Amino acid sequence: MVRHKLDSVNECARRGYNLRFTCDGCGHVVEANSSELMIELNARRVSLTLSTIEEKARCSECGHRGAAVVPCDINF
Repeated sequence: MVRHKLDSVNECARRGYNLRFTCDGCGHVVEANSSELMIELNARRVSLTLSTIEEKARCSECGHRGAAVVPCDINF
């Protein structure tokens, strides 16, 4: 089995993974398409590393800044 280093949105998109955001404040969970997110972040000139995104992510439910971001399989 091959292990891939998935530490950026680019790598997740290239390997076919979505991203799962879990709010540190309320636990709200959202899945995002990594390819679409990569395009949007590039347009905004934001770093594509998952650690940077974790710090900057804001919850749409409670407004808390900070989330756990992990790669997940694409659910059709």
